[in-house]
Amino acid sequence: MSVAQIIAILGSIPLFSLRTFLPAFLTALLLSYPEYFPGMGDVAPLPEDAFLSKDWVLIVLGGLSILEIIGDKSTEIRNLIKGAETYLKPLSFLLINLSMIDEASAEILKEVQWAAIDPLWILLAIGALAVHWLARLRKNFIDFLEDIDEDDNLFIGKISSWVEDSLVLFGFFLLIWTGIVMVVLYAAAIGIILILKKRYHKKLEKQKVECTTCGERNLPFATQCSNCKQELSEIHKIGVLGQRKEALVKDRYEHRLDLLSHKRCPDCGNKLKSNKIQQQCEICGAAAFNSPGVQEYLKMQNKKFYKITGLSFLLGFIPVLGFVISAVLANIYLFSPYRRYISRSSSFFTKLFIKFITFLFFLFGIALGFLAAPAYILMRYYLWKKKFLAQVKN
Repeated sequence: MSVAQIIAILGSIPLFSLRTFLPAFLTALLLSYPEYFPGMGDVAPLPEDAFLSKDWVLIVLGGLSILEIIGDKSTEIRNLIKGAETYLKPLSFLLINLSMIDEASAEILKEVQWAAIDPLWILLAIGALAVHWLARLRKNFIDFLEDIDEDDNLFIGKISSWVEDSLVLFGFFLLIWTGIVMVVLYAAAIGIILILKKRYHKKLEKQKVECTTCGERNLPFATQCSNCKQELSEIHKIGVLGQRKEALVKDRYEHRLDLLSHKRCPDCGNKLKSNKIQQQCEICGAAAFNSPGVQEYLKMQNKKFYKITGLSFLLGFIPVLGFVISAVLANIYLFSPYRRYISRSSSFFTKLFIKFITFLFFLFGIALGFLAAPAYILMRYYLWKKKFLAQVKN
């Protein structure tokens, strides 16, 4: 086993933790046609009968890579395959690296004696475990981003997905050109992420408010103690991204409605796990939409609808930008509070239809934004409201 093999295996670990098929496709492409990669002209291509050099393998891997890149931009598709990815990525890592074993290593692996102790097998096993661990770390990070922007209103999910695609491409070429430098850079980046994650959890814990009755530490925007149900005296407002605001709550009832619009328990402020209207908080046991109820929730949303629709009419006089601002505001304050209580499977085709309509309204809004923006909000608002009411009946 050469030093180059060790660096290649170690360097491919972070790439496979980000994407399942794209690193595999790039590797197969490099080994089959090295002359098309700058600086790789001296690398001998794989034999024609090698698995990775077969045309159908390259076509399949290329197609899967394209589908992976496109699918990761969709919140629904990403959530559908997110759990399986942590197992598919180590498998893809093993298959590709095993396909790259040279003849000398292959002869060693064929020997019966202590096969499991062969250093190459040990390195591949450690690499697969590392890919699985990093894939789980990525999954937790994606979950964290979705907690901040569940419906991708601020395009955090799409931006992070494009960044990951870029990191795989950049990392692959950095690996073949610089080798160990890429391994060191990505190891340092992973270390920084772990440190930031630890600091974030410490910050969240520090923000919690202690109950004066039982001493339980509660979220800063909780209205009641999750343990003894005592009303808390100091309640912070919740921000658009679910963060604590410095301003304190003046109207408890309005704040409870605001928590429900973020799909949080109106008592303890923790995330509600289910999409159902009638559900209980897993932390404190409080019933969602008990007080305030569904009718009060609808009234709050209707008031927001009138204000934002009126604002969108004025913003529509600003070409393009006015329509975009109106759409973002409506997504955050009008559509998401309904959409969060609708199952992703039932809203998938609705979202596809809405994306098509949004594109048409955007074209229309280039010249007549003052008409297109309110019409767009009106259509989408009543569409999501109708889906929400259907969920209430169910």
